[in-house]
Amino acid sequence: MKYLSIALILVSLLLVSCDRFEHKFSTAPATDLNTLFFSPLQDAFASITATDISAVSGFYKEDYLHNGVNKSERLTWIQSFLSDNSGVSYTVSEVSYSLTDEHNAQANWRLTISALNTKEVLADSLFMGEKLVKVDTQWLLYGNQACVPDIAKQLVIAEYFTFSTCPNCPPAEAKLQQLQNQYPENFIYLEHHIAPPLLVPGDQTAAYYGAYSAPVAVFQGMEKVGQSNAASLSQYQAIVDNLVQVDVPIYYSLRDVNVNGNEVSANVDLSLLMELQKSDLVLSAVIITDEVEYQNAQGQPLHNVVRGKSSMSLADIDIGEAIPIAVSAVDPLPQNFKLIVFAQHKPSSFANSSTIYGGIVYPISLRK
Repeated sequence: MKYLSIALILVSLLLVSCDRFEHKFSTAPATDLNTLFFSPLQDAFASITATDISAVSGFYKEDYLHNGVNKSERLTWIQSFLSDNSGVSYTVSEVSYSLTDEHNAQANWRLTISALNTKEVLADSLFMGEKLVKVDTQWLLYGNQACVPDIAKQLVIAEYFTFSTCPNCPPAEAKLQQLQNQYPENFIYLEHHIAPPLLVPGDQTAAYYGAYSAPVAVFQGMEKVGQSNAASLSQYQAIVDNLVQVDVPIYYSLRDVNVNGNEVSANVDLSLLMELQKSDLVLSAVIITDEVEYQNAQGQPLHNVVRGKSSMSLADIDIGEAIPIAVSAVDPLPQNFKLIVFAQHKPSSFANSSTIYGGIVYPISLRK
């Protein structure tokens, strides 16, 4: 896999942006961008060669910018995979979009680049919040016009424990949401419910942390904070401010992501940037969503609600190879959700040393 190290970094870059895209998508009937833009874009990718990529170049606006990558740099990246005599294929997929007006749109879409002879995936890039603009009669990719996220810093994960009628929990939830807005590229929280109706049967996460009295938040498997008073919420801020400065310990890349009924499966590539003890290292996959029918005790929407979790030991796994994962939701998957994957040092009992080594956030939209 000669492109693996490059692809991992590129995918890590492209999977995040300075504007976390949280819209619910709908296709305006008057403008079908699948027909007008994305299908022709796929045809253009099929026609390019190592010496001529002009067909694809015409789909990018001259002042295109996506996570700091301009048009010239994007085209150079696309063309770099064409130097192999065995040939490559480019696949445009998982398109969802929303029209702002007749001249502007925003889209999520995936570009997968594979070797024709071996079917090896060379790059798997999800473009989030891609802007499209109509110039004269032609739609063009405009990027997200965003700054480059700091991919050198880890993703910080807070595991938060609550229940829908918890009277003291809304301030903690508001603070976690504020932190996620403050650090959209480097922080996310997973909302575990410890009581029905949103309890995930069989999930032992709360038991492991001893999180029996909501609200409780555990940051990066190391810092456990209870209650939701001013002092506790101040701890939330200080802990996250510190943890988002830590360098990335592992680069994560997901490929072959598949949804079958209530199950999500994928292959995970890990690129370790530090030595890790594997004996109690686990890899977890978590499904979270905002699309639940319940609200909190103050009648506010719930966010990042955990609907499924799986964990596997990496002790006897060759982490130099792709690692297959699968996680099932406890109820039908919503149209929009996220798959969170992270490695964690997990001794048999929790003693504020169950370090989470970054992770990856992978948005999924099921078109109906």
